[in-house]
Amino acid sequence: KETRMHKPILLLLAAAPLCHGFAGMPLSLGKVFGATRAPRTAPAARGLRMMAGEAGDTIDFGKVGFDEATQLSGMVFQPEQGTSEPESRCRVDWDVRCEKALNDHINVEYTASYAYHSLFAYFDRDTVALKGFAAFMEAQSKEERGHAHEFMEYQNSRGGQVVLKPVAVPEMQFSRVDGTSDALYAMELALQLEKFVYRKLKALHVTGQECNDAAFCDKIEQYLGEQVDAIKSMAEYVAQIRRLGTGHGVWHMDKELMDGAAA
Repeated sequence: KETRMHKPILLLLAAAPLCHGFAGMPLSLGKVFGATRAPRTAPAARGLRMMAGEAGDTIDFGKVGFDEATQLSGMVFQPEQGTSEPESRCRVDWDVRCEKALNDHINVEYTASYAYHSLFAYFDRDTVALKGFAAFMEAQSKEERGHAHEFMEYQNSRGGQVVLKPVAVPEMQFSRVDGTSDALYAMELALQLEKFVYRKLKALHVTGQECNDAAFCDKIEQYLGEQVDAIKSMAEYVAQIRRLGTGHGVWHMDKELMDGAAA
């Protein structure tokens, strides 16, 4: 019986270093054997303190005493100091290069939206009166502006800071000496805009790869496929206008675009 009684005591003593300080309190053997412990008079602990004897509230979870020493290595908790608000609490592995590149691309999306909005204003004039083309360009403008808004939200979700820049003023000249119609000119310009945005998205993806940011690359890939489809659509519109001609063909396509906008 004596031998059997000693074993639990030895186990408790061996386990004590693992439990020591887990809640800021060492394990009391007296409590285990039914003794009454005097009530605590010290103030409540300000936070978890995994390492007894260390000053401050810093916790290195890698030194708690798990069987695998490296299980939580590198995980260190330290409360915020001071009363001023930090720039971000959700920022984690968000490289400044990605942050800057994303702000630059937000400007690209706004520039494309601005160009499409300018095309809308042209086709909506009473001297042009191609309402279908106007509605189509307005929809493209809203889409690009929506992408800019989504990228701004993503910047905030990564803990970055959105920095808006001046938008480039699109230079458009619809008076063509070769007799090409304004509709064809606008669609060719739209095709180039979509290709421009696509190349900028690819460059953004490369930046994400260089920074080893899988989440950022995944986000950009969601837009790359959509951009490929947009380029194909614009190229088809250009081909159709060239095939139909710049007279009645443009009027008929305008009706088709209006019907598509109303659907």
